[in-house]
Formats: sequence, C-alpha cells, structure tokens
Amino acid sequence: QRPRETTVQSLLCALRPGITPLQRKPRVLVAGCGTGQQPIQTALSFPDADIEAFDLSTSSLAYAVRMAERYKVGNVRFSVGDILSLGEPDDAFDIVSCSGVLHHLANPMDGWQRLVAQLAPDGVMKIGLYSTSARPAVEAARSFARARGYPSDDDGIRACREGIVALPATHPARGVIAFVDFFSLSGCRDLVMHVQERTYTIPQIAECLSALNLRFLGFQLPQAVQARFAAAHPAEGASTDLAAWDVFETAHPDTFAAMYQFWCCRD
Repeated sequence: QRPRETTVQSLLCALRPGITPLQRKPRVLVAGCGTGQQPIQTALSFPDADIEAFDLSTSSLAYAVRMAERYKVGNVRFSVGDILSLGEPDDAFDIVSCSGVLHHLANPMDGWQRLVAQLAPDGVMKIGLYSTSARPAVEAARSFARARGYPSDDDGIRACREGIVALPATHPARGVIAFVDFFSLSGCRDLVMHVQERTYTIPQIAECLSALNLRFLGFQLPQAVQARFAAAHPAEGASTDLAAWDVFETAHPDTFAAMYQFWCCRD
C-alpha cells in the first residue's frame, strides 16, 4: 500500500511543536535498510527529502535498488555501510531511522551513539527494538532449538518448525507460530536461530535514552492501541511518559509483539 505523502517539516512539527522551520532540503538516514522496504516507503512518504540508506548486505541492497526502480523512487541513495563505522557526518540528518538492527549488535549502545552523532539539533530519531515482554515464546523456541541441536540450514529450519508445531499447545515454545516470520525459512532463521540478539524492557529503554541524552517523543502504534492507552492513562502528557507505558505493557504484554517503534530527539 502506497503511503500518504507528507513533508519532513510536518512530521518534525507534529513531534516537536514550535521548532524552527527547515531552511534547506530535508535529509533522512535509514541505517540498516535491508531489502529496501523502509527507505522506499520513506521516500514515497517524503518526496521533498533526500534519503540515504545503507546496509552491510550487498544482496539485500541489490534487491532494494531493483524495488526502488520498480516504484520509480528517485530520491534514495543506497550504499554499503556499517553503523559501527559511522563517523561525524558532513551534514546532519533531520530524521535518523534504525529499526531491527541495534538489538543484533554486540554493543547496541555503541551503534546507537554513532547514530545520535548523525542527528541534526532539531531532528528526530526513530528506533526499533525487541520487547522482552512480547517475546517469551521466541526465547522458549530458541531454547528448544538449541536443546535439539537443529542446524541453521534449510533442512534444519524445516525440522525445527516441524518439531515446534508438534509440541503440545501448552508448551511455551509453541506460541512462536503466532509470528508470521515462523513460516518462511529466512524469517524463521532470524526469529528462532539468530546468533546475536537482545531484548529490552521499557525501563531499560528509559535508561538508554538518559545515557544518550535523548528525550522520548512517543511510540508508533495503531490508533486502536493508542486509544486504549489514552483510556487507561488520560493524564496530560501520558503518551510521552515511559513509566505509564511500562504499566500499560505489563497489563497488555503483546502490545509490542512486532517491536518497540518509538521517536526520540536530543534532550
């Protein structure tokens, strides 16, 4: 589905009311862009912006370039790159986006700090991290796979899936079949057999933001979830109160089943 066109300035004003209007063409960085879905969606959303997107995988980037050509997207520049190799930018970015990457680094805070250095003073950052509360079935499935010794090749993944599906409905690992990634080989490898991954709680996110001198601006969630949160926490400013969101997630642990996706900025 083609996203609604808007402008970077509109997003910045929505997240940070009263900021100074941009005096140049907006710049967006997508760090760890994979096969291109995120930068292409971003480019279609913000036709007024220049978008830089990078990834370690050349095969993923090749696919991303083909998809950009298919959707006639001309305002994205793809390159091979590593978050941990980022230095000081020649020109800072108004939006820095990194979803599903930091939690796979050996030292996520190192990568996150390097991304902060790319951010313009009035810019905003979108981060995606896995939720501990939402992924107990994933952890159970990983323990199951390790205990059975399934290899991470295609045959091993198929055998692992068959083993999980055959488990009793009450087994904690069987809940992993609720994740759509379970049903593709590459998705299941990432979900159940990833070699390096960590999850976060909301208090841990608060600690990271504080250490990086960043301010939480809100989670990106469906309107129905936002409305449920507002009904439970009607106080003014609750939507940017991580303590309130921690209470909400405790009551609704599947809220962030896909990932925490949130906006932040320099404090």
